[in-house]
Parts: sequence; structure tokens; C-alpha cells
Amino acid sequence: MGENYEVIGKSVPRIDGVAKATGRAKYTGDLKFPNMLIGKILRSPHAHARILNIDTSEAEKLPGVKAVITHRDVPSTKYGLSPARWDQTIFCIDKVRFVGDKVAAVAAVDEETAYKALKLIKVDYEVLPAVFDPFEALKEGAPQIFEEYPGNINT
Repeated sequence: MGENYEVIGKSVPRIDGVAKATGRAKYTGDLKFPNMLIGKILRSPHAHARILNIDTSEAEKLPGVKAVITHRDVPSTKYGLSPARWDQTIFCIDKVRFVGDKVAAVAAVDEETAYKALKLIKVDYEVLPAVFDPFEALKEGAPQIFEEYPGNINT
């Protein structure tokens, strides 16, 4: 592969620079289409917890909600960033492992309705001990975040 350093140390003009600097650039959040739905994700408020139950019935009844989905509605195929660590699913199945882990999703006619629907989803959690420091995570007896990776080491 050839080495090409012709832009190092030089100002490179951006074709979208003026639009971004002046606020005229269009981002995906700015786009509106006829019959477009808005999707929102319900995320875990807990760093480590067992999911005991997810009740979406009230959210599903809200006018303007077109779909509410959880792990029951999608394949449980595992994926990951590395073939050595395929431990993620689209939505959490039985356990959340960090604040913000994905639990459910809503599709609604507008953003306000989507947010209202998220608030109507009831999730029963059993909060588990969590670990927030990498050195503490390595200690004997530390909470195990992924049971399949003893010692909290996962490379």
C-alpha cells in the first residue's frame, strides 16, 4: 500500500463545513417523511439486575403507538464486536448488565407519544450487586456480570 501524506499539516476544505457552521446542515433527526414513525428505546436504570417481568400492555394501548417490542419479539441470536465475544442480544433477555442496557423499544406516530409509551412499560427488576471499578471487578468474590466469563475478564 502506498503512502500518501499530501494532506498532513494542511487545511482540508470540507464540503459541508459552511452548512454545519451556520446551522443549515440537515441531520437525520431533522428529516420528516409522510407516515414516518419515531422509535425510542427503554433502557435499564440499573447497573446490574435480573429482569423478572416486562409488561408492555399499557404502552400498547396508547393511541399513536404502532409497536412495542422486547426480547420476546426478536431473535435471540448473539452478536458482538469481536468473534471471541459474542455475548450481546438485541434486547436483554433475563438480565441487564449496565445502566442504559436495552430492554424494550417503541414505535409511535410522534416523539411525545413514543416517550409516553416508554413510561407506561413496567419492568420488574431484582437489583443485583454491581461493580464499578476494574480493580474491584478482578477481586475474589466480586459480582459476576457475565457468568460465562469468570473473574469479569472478557477479551
